[in-house]
Amino acid sequence: MKDKAFEVSLCGVTSALALLIMFMSGIFPMLDYALPMYAGFTMVVVIVEANRKWALMTYISVSILCLFLTPNYQASFLFILFMGYYPILRYSLEKIAFMPLRWLIKFLVYNIAIIIYYNVFTKLFTGVDFTEDLGWLGEYSVYAMWGFANVLFLLYDYLLGELTRIYMDWFRKKIIGRK
Repeated sequence: MKDKAFEVSLCGVTSALALLIMFMSGIFPMLDYALPMYAGFTMVVVIVEANRKWALMTYISVSILCLFLTPNYQASFLFILFMGYYPILRYSLEKIAFMPLRWLIKFLVYNIAIIIYYNVFTKLFTGVDFTEDLGWLGEYSVYAMWGFANVLFLLYDYLLGELTRIYMDWFRKKIIGRK
């Protein structure tokens, strides 16, 4: 069993790091999709070193602070609606032995989050047009963007798994000295 002081300090430091990463989205707006992914990966550290309950509390605190402290709302909403909690959810979903069911749940969660994200931004921020660069596809540009987003989700899920493996097998053993 971990020491409570360790868990609290780990979550505090992880929250600060995730918030710093999210704050960088205001400095580097071209990374408004990548930075929420990096901030979400910090939840893996909390899951491994503490547990899912602490990771969920860290996600909630970073999500609330993102709304007030980060200048890029697009990146903040991506973190809140998917990238922040998905590493926590993925940890549980990986325990489902039947792979088609696991992937069905993953895609459902992702697509629901993306639909909410798209609707929030097109309704609240009327100047945002996600399909601007795909205008040559006409009425199919939304579907093309949605398909591309699902391909990126596959890549994100794969990379999240690899980063978790690297953290567990290399960083945690060699750098931190834990097994």
